[in-house]
Amino acid sequence: MRWLAIHCPLLALESLAPERTERPLAICETLAGRQRILLCNRSAAAVGVRAGMTAGAVRALSSQVQLLPREPGRERAALEALAQWSGRFSPQVSLSPPWGLLLEVAGSLRLFGGLDALLAQLRADLAALRYSTNLCLAETPEGAALLARQGCDCVLHDLHELRRALQAVPLEALPLSGGEREALQGMGLARLEDLLRLPRSGLGRRLGGEFVRYLQRLLGELPDPRPLFLPPDRFDRSLQLPAEVSATRSLLFAIRRLLLELDGFLRRRQLGTRELRWSFHHGAGNRSFLRLGLARPERDSGRLQLLLRERLERFVLPAPVQEIALRVTHLEPLAGRPLDLFGTRADHAGTPLLVDRLRARLGEAAVSAIEMVAEHRPERAWRRTCATAMVAGGGGGEMPRLQLAGQRPLWLLPQAEPLAERAGWPWWRGRLQLEGERERIESGWWDDDAIARDYFVAIAPAGERLWIYREIDAHRRWYLHGFF
Repeated sequence: MRWLAIHCPLLALESLAPERTERPLAICETLAGRQRILLCNRSAAAVGVRAGMTAGAVRALSSQVQLLPREPGRERAALEALAQWSGRFSPQVSLSPPWGLLLEVAGSLRLFGGLDALLAQLRADLAALRYSTNLCLAETPEGAALLARQGCDCVLHDLHELRRALQAVPLEALPLSGGEREALQGMGLARLEDLLRLPRSGLGRRLGGEFVRYLQRLLGELPDPRPLFLPPDRFDRSLQLPAEVSATRSLLFAIRRLLLELDGFLRRRQLGTRELRWSFHHGAGNRSFLRLGLARPERDSGRLQLLLRERLERFVLPAPVQEIALRVTHLEPLAGRPLDLFGTRADHAGTPLLVDRLRARLGEAAVSAIEMVAEHRPERAWRRTCATAMVAGGGGGEMPRLQLAGQRPLWLLPQAEPLAERAGWPWWRGRLQLEGERERIESGWWDDDAIARDYFVAIAPAGERLWIYREIDAHRRWYLHGFF
């Protein structure tokens, strides 16, 4: 087994501030009744902020540093969202709280084309999510996690390399109790290398059998089974913004993170969604809502971001936004896309995207499609329907057709227009020449809207092709009904 540890050293900060900013930010927590700095970003470190400082000392140092209280609940939510996203890289994902994940990736290497390709894709996606990370690959989960927490970013190919890398780890980095830590300090030990030189029997007598078993799991001498993360059945994620945002375009940084997390959530299940429900929290319990409907199930974060950007251009925020949330409850299988003889996509993938972009930009009610009806009367042989019906079957498929005796024009007039007649011939900008055989349509006698017509394809003097008919009655009038 090959375990990949993902450690996010700034998760407490990046879970609250998804956008990279030059503003000095620091996370503080209350310890022994005093607020102390847990961690900070580079801008805060540049002005002298360090972990362990009191909040008062930071304020005295610089008034520009923004202090954010630590929120363990949001850290946990961000870690679980990362676990959902990482399911696209491995079905075996374990949480390594408070700021880490463990992925068993041996079974995924062939899927991604090897270890280098998998790590490259993983790093690119984590960078897009705006998370600072350390990645360590090792033969044991505890060894990978311990080294990643120490800031190591490495690939260890066997247990020998793992043991060598662990030697420099300070003992205070181990999960020790207060008594165990004091006992090791009393023995004059500082690094794991010093500890591993001692006989296990003596360590067991001094520190207990559980500590010895921990070392054995760390070094791969004992199995170390990990509980797997079980993702929820639906995607429901919120993200608090570090400062109020008034412009919709400024929300795109946070929106991108949520869409990337959704992408991983859907890829893990090989599913897509037709509907994204966004909510924007404005404070004092006020919210505004935005629904994004899709023509067919989708999961690609790039396409979803493109559509949402189109929609946000028309969306007006009633007040500054403090928090955004994305909820996806309806999941559907992705429609299979057949390949042609040469292995390329046989359908027109751009059609659903075009429909979605038009609906996002103009409004869902502004875009519709036309579908055929089992009816011989031309004016009743079609109806307007929702545009999503056109691509509901995956796009590119043809609508069912009636068995028609003649041709049908692309442009059917709302009302047939009377034609002039000279010497028994229909005229439209000159004498019309009839082409082909007539098509007789007699229908509608059962609903008091009967028609009896002879339809022809006619050629105008300038070359236009028209669809005309002559009534089968005593008047025998000619009418123009459409254009080819």
